[in-house]
Amino acid sequence: MVFVPLGQIFVLLLKFGADIPAQWAVLITATILTIPNYFANKLYVWKDSNRDQLHTQMLVFWVAAMLGTLFAMGLVTVAERVTVNMSSIVQGIAVFAGQLAGYGIVWVARFIFLDRWLFKVTHHGEEPSAEEVADLHHDLPI
Repeated sequence: MVFVPLGQIFVLLLKFGADIPAQWAVLITATILTIPNYFANKLYVWKDSNRDQLHTQMLVFWVAAMLGTLFAMGLVTVAERVTVNMSSIVQGIAVFAGQLAGYGIVWVARFIFLDRWLFKVTHHGEEPSAEEVADLHHDLPI
């Protein structure tokens, strides 16, 4: 609810305000917003405040964000090429739609992966027993 509109605004400002090609505007915006986006999701969406596996979680989030960025950059490039001789309003709408579609598709996959696997809340809010924790740790490579 915060980073999608903020990212869209940054991209359009960079493209039309600073005359930066849209695909580069997408990359610059992603570079700036990925880390605060990770922490906002970690704290407010996944309700995870512990620092265990922080580097691994950040790496997974960053990789997913960069995949979304690459996908969005590709769709934005197509949108720019298709609308090259059209008004800036049409170009802006096409860039907006391309970026939103690129991130949206990867976001759904990322949500499933991160929310349902990496930050999975188990045991219906109850603390796992010592035996369950031991079983989980037994499965981890050391």
